[in-house]
Amino acid sequence: MKAADAVSPFRQRLPFAGLLLAAIAGILFSDGLSVSPINSWIVLGCFVLFLGCCGSAGRSIPALGITFAAFALIHGWNWNESPSRWIAEWLDRHPGEYEVRGVVAQEPHRSPSGALSFPLRIEAISPAGDEKTITASPISVMVRWSGDAVEYGDKVAFRAVPSRPEPPRNPGAMDYPAWLARHGIFTQFRLDPSVPGQMISRGHGNLLVGFSIAARHWAERILAIDLEKPSAVLGAIQGTCLGVTENAPEGFTEEFRFTGTMHLFAVSGLHVGMVAVILWFFFQLIRVPRGWSVAATIPLLFLYVSVTGFKDGSLRAASMASLFLLGLVFFRRSPPVNTLAAAAFLQLAADTNALFSAGWQFSYSVVLAILLLASLIRHRIAAWHCADSFLPPRLLTHPERIRFAIWAELAALASVSFAAWIGSLLPTLVYFHLISFSALGANLMAVPLAFGVLSLGMLSLLTGGFFPWVAGAFNNANWLITKLLLITVQGSALLPGGHWFIGPPPKTYPVITFLDLRGGSCTVIRKGFSTTMIDAGRKRDAERTILPMLESAGVNRIGSLLVTRSDAAHLGGIPSLRRDFRIRDLVLPNDSGKSPSARAIFSSQVHSTYPKSGTQWELSPGVFARTLLSEGDAMILKLCMAGVTVIWVTKTDDAALAHLKALAPEVLRADLVVMPLGGARIEPVCTLLRRIAPRALISPVGGFGRNSIPSQEWMGVLGDLGVTLFRQDQTGAVILTGDPKNPTIRSWLKGGPELKLNPENRETPGPR
Repeated sequence: MKAADAVSPFRQRLPFAGLLLAAIAGILFSDGLSVSPINSWIVLGCFVLFLGCCGSAGRSIPALGITFAAFALIHGWNWNESPSRWIAEWLDRHPGEYEVRGVVAQEPHRSPSGALSFPLRIEAISPAGDEKTITASPISVMVRWSGDAVEYGDKVAFRAVPSRPEPPRNPGAMDYPAWLARHGIFTQFRLDPSVPGQMISRGHGNLLVGFSIAARHWAERILAIDLEKPSAVLGAIQGTCLGVTENAPEGFTEEFRFTGTMHLFAVSGLHVGMVAVILWFFFQLIRVPRGWSVAATIPLLFLYVSVTGFKDGSLRAASMASLFLLGLVFFRRSPPVNTLAAAAFLQLAADTNALFSAGWQFSYSVVLAILLLASLIRHRIAAWHCADSFLPPRLLTHPERIRFAIWAELAALASVSFAAWIGSLLPTLVYFHLISFSALGANLMAVPLAFGVLSLGMLSLLTGGFFPWVAGAFNNANWLITKLLLITVQGSALLPGGHWFIGPPPKTYPVITFLDLRGGSCTVIRKGFSTTMIDAGRKRDAERTILPMLESAGVNRIGSLLVTRSDAAHLGGIPSLRRDFRIRDLVLPNDSGKSPSARAIFSSQVHSTYPKSGTQWELSPGVFARTLLSEGDAMILKLCMAGVTVIWVTKTDDAALAHLKALAPEVLRADLVVMPLGGARIEPVCTLLRRIAPRALISPVGGFGRNSIPSQEWMGVLGDLGVTLFRQDQTGAVILTGDPKNPTIRSWLKGGPELKLNPENRETPGPR
C-alpha cells in the first residue's frame, strides 16, 4: 500500500462500504414502498435471481444485488408482516376489554407523576371472560401500569382495553406512535386504577439484561457516595459514566444541547474507546499475551455496553473496537472506514429499523466525518505554526519543540471537534432544528474534562465495592472536575449567537397556532421572523409542548408575551420560556390573582400591564390588538390581521357576558371566537354569538373538573347557528392562516374540520 493510501481514506479499498450502501438502499426501498406480501415475493424472486448469478463471484455487482434484495425482503417482512402489527389491526376490528398475561420486557420508566410504563412481551391475550387465546406469539405492547411496583422480568396479568398510541397533537411534538412502531410496538394498554394489574412471579427475563440493570443501579449508588442528591454535578457524573440522565434536575441538559456537547451523556465511542484503552494497557501491564488480551477485552467491552443500556453509539464503538482488536490478532489491519461500515452493516443485519434511529444516524455520521475529514483538517491547522520542513530537526531549540508539539496537539483536538461538528450538522438540524456555533470551542474544553470525569468515575466504581470511603474521595475529586465541565458548558451557552434554531421559511402573512394543552392556554402568532405569544401555559406545557413547537418553527426570540388570566394554566410556563428565549415585552393582567405561581412571577419579572378597555395597539407587524375588557385577573382581547378578526373570551361567567353585550355590534363582529364552552350556559352564549357572527369557534378542553368538558349539545346548537366548532380534544392544535387571498382555519390532527374564510364567507350573514 502506498503512503498516500495509508493517509487518505478516499483512496482505500472499502468492500463493506458498498455492502452497507446496498443494505441501506434495500431497507429504504422496502420501507418507502410499504412492501406488501405480493411485493415481498417479487423481492424474494430478485433475491433468488441474484443468487443464481453467483457464478461470477469475482465481480461485486451480484453481491451488491443480493445484499439489496436480502435487506429489502427482511425489512419488508419485519415491518409490514410483523405479528405486533397484525394483532394491533385485529384488535382495531374487535374492540373490547381483554385479559393479558406477559413479561416486563424492559426496566419500567417512572414519570414525574409517579406512573409506570414499560414494554410487555405478551404470553397470552384473550377476550375478558373468555378462555379462548387469541395469540401466544411473543409480541410486544406498551403498558401504562397501575398496581404494585414491578421490575424487569416480572410476569404480570391484567385486564384493560387496547388502543393505538396517540398521535402528536401539536406542531413540533414527538411522533410517539412512529417511534414505538420502529421498536415493534403498535398497541398500548392503559390500566384503570380501580382494576389494578397483578404481579404473578419474578425472574422471567434475560439473565444478562437483568444483571446489567442491577449493575447499573449499583454503579449509580457508588457514584453518588458523598455527593448531594439530586444535583447538577451528580447528574453530569452519572450521565458521563453511565449515560443516565433520568435523575438529573429539570432543565439540566439544555445547556449541553445548545452547545453541542449532549454527546457526553450518550455512551458512545468516547466512553467505549477509553474503556478499551484502559483494559488493553492493564492487560499489557501484567504481560497477558496479545490473543488472550483480545479475548478478555471484547467481552468486557460488550459488558460495559450492556450495563449502559445497549445504546446505538456504544454498540457501534464496541463493534469497531472488536473488529480492530481481531485484526491485531490475525495481523490484518482494516481501514477504519471499512471497519465502521462493517459495524454498521452488522447492526442493520440484526435490526433493520436501527437505520431510522436518531442515535444510529448521529453515531455513524459523526464518526464517518471524523475518519474522512479530521486528518485533512489537522494537517491544514498544523501547517499554520510548524517548523520549516527544510530545517533539520536538531537545529530546533527546546522551547520551539515544545511550542510546535503543543500546537500539533491543539490542531489534532480542533480537527476532531470541527469534523465531528460537520458530521453532526445535518442530524442536529433534522432532529433538534438547531445549529450550535459554540460547539466548536465548547468541545475543545469539554471533551478533555469529560475524560477526567470518566476516569475518576471508573476508579470510584473499581474501589466502591470494597472501600466506600475511597470511592467517596474519588467522587469528591470528580466533583471539582465536573464543576469545571458545567461552568465551561454553561459559559459557552451564554455566548451571543452561540446557537440558532432553524425552521421552515416563515410566511409573509400572519399564522396563528392555538396549541392544545388540555387545560392550559398558549397561542403563537408568527409573521415573517416576528413571534408573539398569548399565554404561556403551565410549566409542564412549556417543557413538553411549547418549547419544542417554537424550536421546530425556528423561533429565536419572542417579541411580546400577553397573559390573559393570572393563573398557573396561563402563565406557569413563563420561567421556562425566559430561560431559553429573550422576551422583549411581558404584558400581565392588572391583578395577580390568587395563584402562588402567578404571584411569584408578578414579583420577580419585569412586566407591563394591559392598556385600558377600548385601547388599540399594534401587537406585532400587521397584527393589531384591542382590549375589550381589562379588569381583575382576566381580560378579553380582539385581534385583527389581514382582514381576519379573532376574539378571546377567557371566562364565560355572567359578568364577562354582560360586559360583551354592552359593546357595539361593529366592535363585537369577528370571524373566530376562542371561548371555553365547558360549564357555559347555552342560552346567553348563543345570544352573544348571534351578535359576534363568527364563522368558527375554538373551545379549549382539558382538566378533570365537572365544567371542563363541553356537553354534546354544543355541536348541534352551533351547527344551527352556522358556526364550525373546533373542540381541541378532537382537533388538537388549530392553525389559523391569515393569507389575504385564502385565509383558512384547520385542525392539526388528520380528519379534523377545516374552514376557508374566503370573501364569500365573510359577506354571508352571521348566525341567527
